[in-house]
Amino acid sequence: MKKIYLVTIICAFIVISIFVFQKINEHKYTKAINQSNHIKNIAHRGASAYAPEHTIAAYKLGQQMNGDYIEIDLQMTKDGHLVAMHDETLNRTTNGTGLVKEHTLEEIKQLNAGSFFNEKYPNLAKKEFENAKVPTLKEIIETFGHNANYYIETKSPDEYLGMEEKLLEIINYYEIQDKVIIQSFSEESLQKIHSLNS
Repeated sequence: MKKIYLVTIICAFIVISIFVFQKINEHKYTKAINQSNHIKNIAHRGASAYAPEHTIAAYKLGQQMNGDYIEIDLQMTKDGHLVAMHDETLNRTTNGTGLVKEHTLEEIKQLNAGSFFNEKYPNLAKKEFENAKVPTLKEIIETFGHNANYYIETKSPDEYLGMEEKLLEIINYYEIQDKVIIQSFSEESLQKIHSLNS
């Protein structure tokens, strides 16, 4: 009789533990999304219809326009820095050419990331955009800190060994875990992030 009682208690403990763990996990992954009941507005590449995409100017404007999240596409430089850029190449949004992964951060920082916008949208052009630079993820977080939410996409993670580790390292360093949603079209990348973050 004592054995049955003991087994029942152990089983009940296991079931309750699983339930509690599941609820904690659920809360962990939905906390950033459920901060309020309103529909979330994500400033896609910043306010990219009004300023050069993935620049500090675009992100600031996105915040001013009441975006709930700053959307950041990540690429990785030759020397391992995470930078905000949608494309794998520099060609479309800077005056540089070639793959992001073939250039160091110092080389990318020499580039103009705003003139393309002024040329494409002369009615929205601003002198300040001519000096826009490609920001690193660290620079973005240092600019906005805990006053923003971040919707981060790992772009082309198969091309960038160690991208997920660097991303989580930065998120943890700046203690913005509850301010971040990570997305990717790579199932493997998301599973790796989940595994590293467990």
